Amino acid sequence: MKKQSLILAAVLFGSAGVFAAAPSGLPILPSVIKEVANGGASTGPGAKNDEARIASLKEKALGDDWSVALPAIRELKGMGNPARPAVVEVLKTVLTREQEAIKAAVAGIGDGKEAADFEGRINTLRAEARDNVAKLSKTKPETFKKAHEYYDELVPMTAKMNQAWAMRMAIVEGMGHRADLIGMWREVAPAKDTSFTPDAEAKLKQSAFAAVGDFLDRAAGLKWNKPPQDESLKPLWFFGVARKIEAWNNQVMDKNMDPEERKNFTMVNTYREAIGLMPYEADPRLIQAARRHSKEMVDLKYFSHESPTASEKDFGMRSKNAGYLKGASGENIAAGGKGGDGTFWMWFDSEGHHKNMAGGSNALGVGRWNSTYTQNFGGGPRIMQMTDAERAGVKIEGEILAPQPAATTVTRKAK
Repeated sequence: MKKQSLILAAVLFGSAGVFAAAPSGLPILPSVIKEVANGGASTGPGAKNDEARIASLKEKALGDDWSVALPAIRELKGMGNPARPAVVEVLKTVLTREQEAIKAAVAGIGDGKEAADFEGRINTLRAEARDNVAKLSKTKPETFKKAHEYYDELVPMTAKMNQAWAMRMAIVEGMGHRADLIGMWREVAPAKDTSFTPDAEAKLKQSAFAAVGDFLDRAAGLKWNKPPQDESLKPLWFFGVARKIEAWNNQVMDKNMDPEERKNFTMVNTYREAIGLMPYEADPRLIQAARRHSKEMVDLKYFSHESPTASEKDFGMRSKNAGYLKGASGENIAAGGKGGDGTFWMWFDSEGHHKNMAGGSNALGVGRWNSTYTQNFGGGPRIMQMTDAERAGVKIEGEILAPQPAATTVTRKAK
């Protein structure tokens, strides 16, 4: 097994100011002075283009994705007076929304000592569960019993802990964006608008600090592209990266997987996160490699990791043929499972399959045909880590096999 990569791409944004100077020596009409002072819209030939651009940027600026919203706000502000009313509206909306989210998170955080004790307990159980995975053996049924016990205890504990980390994340990210947004607000706010005064902002930061302590300042420099050196920040980093992978996976699964494939994939990642392992990234190429193999096993009536088709002989060749050029690291197959969840538990109760699902790869593709399932694992670079140019080069090779609508149950077996 290959060592798991825990790196994700991060996008950092800097502040930018926009300054404009009027030509000197020319008379300026009072009506023009009034329009500029009030942030009036332009009326030249480009006015309609400006309006369309402003509307598009405004929509992006009010979205939930900060990697899109923050540049859109800056671009709006950079358009100057024609966009000023939109900038004022957007900043006021976003700052109010963030303020309410921070206050709600502060109110939702409970006793700090209780939370610390809970986190200590879950970290201990996760380490024990991972150690038990290494010991799994069909000659030691007690190890599988323990694996089920850890699953039953850790999955709900992780869900509970994630709720707490979501509140901390809301505070950390909200306060992290706020200084930049407030700076822009001070530049464009109408003269009589008393929203977000320095005193109110100071009180908001004080309440945030009371909820999470100096964690707020230490987490301000957190980079999602690498684990922090500070051990106390690693749980927040793990939670944040897992949510970024989850958001990516949801988009990939919506476009590429049927409900049973998705169910199986999600159960694997739920288990991985519960025992403290980074979730797999859904890779469309591995999904195709898996689905094609499942279909071929059904069509040619065989059940094996080795295909009778020379060009598709093993999982490495099948993954490469689907466009996953290097890094194929393993495969699980099963037939007769009762849907994606039943197949997950078949593999869970089998030593090699379980260790693949809890292994150190980066990516996973699940493909079903009838009730025959294949999981293909990949240790190559995560698509999320790639540059835009690299990502543009990621393509599914060969036939793109659409999901099959329904499953048929046959004799249960896994290999």
